[in-house]
Amino acid sequence: MTYTKEAIKAVTFVRDAIHSPQDVRHFMDIGRPAYTVTATINGKEIARSNRALKVKEVGRGVYDPVLYFVREDVDMSALEATDKTTHCPLKGDTTYFDLNLDGSQQQDAAWSYTQTIDDAGVLKDLIAFDNTCVQIVEHTAS
Repeated sequence: MTYTKEAIKAVTFVRDAIHSPQDVRHFMDIGRPAYTVTATINGKEIARSNRALKVKEVGRGVYDPVLYFVREDVDMSALEATDKTTHCPLKGDTTYFDLNLDGSQQQDAAWSYTQTIDDAGVLKDLIAFDNTCVQIVEHTAS
């Protein structure tokens, strides 16, 4: 079933959320943190940005927030595209990257939405990291 934008607005409890037209229970909120965010592995910084986007998503569950980095703020020389791809009905199609750093490799440690759906276009070509192998730190003001 596909829902109209009017039907989605009628059922949402989250203002300005982006909803899947196939399932109004699948939605996300995208914001820009007002602080610097870093990504490190084994103590080595591979990304630093004050332009990151933070995605909070609800689908089959409530997912942990994911931070997306502008490619210019990522050490892209440490990433190598793989053949793995996935599809999210809310965001689009991804490409995955292996992380190669100082002789160690983490498979599928990062991803990027190369084809996006409608309102998720702001995520196109940004880089997100798997937080099970990359440490993401939000440097909030104290």
